[in-house]
Amino acid sequence: MTKSKDKRRRKNKGQVKDLGKEIEAMVGQRKKELSMLKDVASVINRPLPLDQILQAVTEAILETVPSAHRVVIHLCSEAASILVPIASAQRSQPRKRIPKEIIQTIVRRAAQEKRRIHISDLRKEACVPNQKGELSLLIVPLISDQKAIGTLSMYGANVEAFTDHDQCLAQIFAGWAAIAIKKTQLRFEAEQSQEAALTFLATQAASA
Repeated sequence: MTKSKDKRRRKNKGQVKDLGKEIEAMVGQRKKELSMLKDVASVINRPLPLDQILQAVTEAILETVPSAHRVVIHLCSEAASILVPIASAQRSQPRKRIPKEIIQTIVRRAAQEKRRIHISDLRKEACVPNQKGELSLLIVPLISDQKAIGTLSMYGANVEAFTDHDQCLAQIFAGWAAIAIKKTQLRFEAEQSQEAALTFLATQAASA
């Protein structure tokens, strides 16, 4: 009886130790995520070119979402008829990519419907049964003033690569990216208005 109790006690102690390690790892990951989010917020508030800001966003996602193999940000027209990749980042090991025309169709749908699209197994849901590289896809539209101005796409190397938490992180980063694009648009419009005003004043002064 004593041996049985000792065995259970050792087993429980081992389980508690393993649980402690899991909690410690989770806390460390959450701290890392908060740190990266603060860094991205800081970058967005700097007067940097838009492509540099969005590049920082894609790299931050790879740092905070271990299951993400590749990240791409597209700008799009209002009807999502035009998609322009502006920033991307991927891990060092290249993998076979999904055919471009299939990806563009899914990205356009996410932008047009202004909703997140999560495909846990591209072989089944995207009709590419022989796909052996990127197997999961998460697309989040970048929304500003209730309009889709772009998309953020995350590719996973495994089936069901992205957890609910990963999807929440992607939503947060997509929000930051949308803010960066909007701020750049407003800065450009302000510069254009200022230039037009100065041109008008110079013309008035010359004709006086």
